[in-house]
Amino acid sequence: MKHQSITMMVAAYNEEKHLRHAVVELDKVLKALFQDYEILIFDDHSTDRTGQIADDLAKQYPAVKVIHNKKNRGLGYNYRRAVQLAKKEYFSIIPGDDAIKSSSIRRILRDIGKADMIIPFTANTQVRPLLRRIISRLFTGTLNLLFGLKLKYYNGIVVHKTKLIKKIRMSTDSFAYQAEILIKLIRRGCTYKEVPMYINVEEKTSMFRFKNILGVVLTILRMFFNIRIIGIFNKERALR
Repeated sequence: MKHQSITMMVAAYNEEKHLRHAVVELDKVLKALFQDYEILIFDDHSTDRTGQIADDLAKQYPAVKVIHNKKNRGLGYNYRRAVQLAKKEYFSIIPGDDAIKSSSIRRILRDIGKADMIIPFTANTQVRPLLRRIISRLFTGTLNLLFGLKLKYYNGIVVHKTKLIKKIRMSTDSFAYQAEILIKLIRRGCTYKEVPMYINVEEKTSMFRFKNILGVVLTILRMFFNIRIIGIFNKERALR
């Protein structure tokens, strides 16, 4: 039985080598699993042929729509914009670098309906560089400690109910955007199911640029202050 509908965002910055294959494979998966779907490709002011490839895909596939940014805005901004534009029942994202195996995307999407959120975690972390693995574990462990959670991963291609994610105020353009969403939704009582995903060999990431690391740190500090410090203060005041 097919699910009703989904909006899939494809994040693309200088992905001329991978974008076409990523979208073609995604379209096959969505066509098999959903009655209705849309694919929103965000060309984040690429300097290669990514934009042209995206436009060609839109001509070939009716479900594809392309958003060209006039300047590089970052993943968090594009995600927020995609949520605003989403018209279908569910919402998720894949990277335009073809990093997620299509079999894993299919497995993740098949679990839709079993919880408010389907949260994937990377099962074959060994394909990533050692430094990336260390930082990822540190990031996950820090968030779990600060917010009392036990998630395996915060940066996967999470599937959300669109109506729920549209209610969340997303305040960051950094790579911590999904962590902010998950923490807020879980604290509101939303249910989730964690599922494994398998990735292809990672070529590169802009995650470790100074501005991106700074954005993540500031987002975590702001959430901790608002949720833990202000939250506890408000509870104590309410008990007086």
